Amino acid sequence: MTTKSKSRSNVESKEKKSYIKPAVIALSVLGLIVSLYLTYLHYSEGQTAFCAEGSQCDEVRQSDFSTILGIPVALFGLLGYALIIVFSIISISKKRRWLLLYILALGGVTFSAYLTYVELFVIKAVCKYCVISALIMTTIFLILLFGKNEYYPKFSGVKTTLLGLCVVLVVLVGAFSLQYEQLAEAKLPSYEITPADSYTVSLAKYMGSRGATMYGSYKCPHCNDQKKMFGSAFKYINYVECHPKGPDANPSLCFARGVQNFPTWEINGNYYQGAMSLERLSALSGFESTGQ
Repeated sequence: MTTKSKSRSNVESKEKKSYIKPAVIALSVLGLIVSLYLTYLHYSEGQTAFCAEGSQCDEVRQSDFSTILGIPVALFGLLGYALIIVFSIISISKKRRWLLLYILALGGVTFSAYLTYVELFVIKAVCKYCVISALIMTTIFLILLFGKNEYYPKFSGVKTTLLGLCVVLVVLVGAFSLQYEQLAEAKLPSYEITPADSYTVSLAKYMGSRGATMYGSYKCPHCNDQKKMFGSAFKYINYVECHPKGPDANPSLCFARGVQNFPTWEINGNYYQGAMSLERLSALSGFESTGQ
């Protein structure tokens, strides 16, 4: 055996004995399972395991921050873990493998940090499965960071830091930009009660007497917009507070009705999402046909 062949054999032997690759793959598979479960819950609207109905898990899952461009946040995690697994097993150079995994893992950690910020300071509720996923991704990143010398020793600490800063900046700017509207609306939970005219009062009384119900959250800006339309007449509307921390909250009922977006109207056995004009509510409830 030539010296070159021996050297190559030694390198391959060391790579096989390295803990980095199997550890990253194993953790990614675990993260993939968690993300897959959360994605399933989003589309199936099922009950979160080990979480009580109306708990913080459901509160986070049903919030406006659970999707980005209509895509479930959990699906982004699913994609991230899947890519980490793929780049860990495909045949590429060790340098390229480390760079790709480093970028993906740091992007995942940054995105998880953003979501954790939203949970703690905006939604003010924490999903245990999101925390588990964040811890898994952070562990993957740390393994890769401390294993840089094994995969890419010539990539300096300065370059690693600069690359990391670029990844963090891109992810944070992208996340804040795509959810800017939700973040801005979350700061506007209150509304001013104004006197209602006779038409609005009659409509509210009519809808209330026939069981029309609005499901909402005290933190939902669109819900507040809907309440503003009724003004003082909103007291005649059957209203269910879905936020566990809201006044007279009944999140269990919201969950039982399958309500995930706010506001949601239940009128004559049908469900309608979003704030609607009084004219639209009048037509849906049959108020116009009564001639009142």
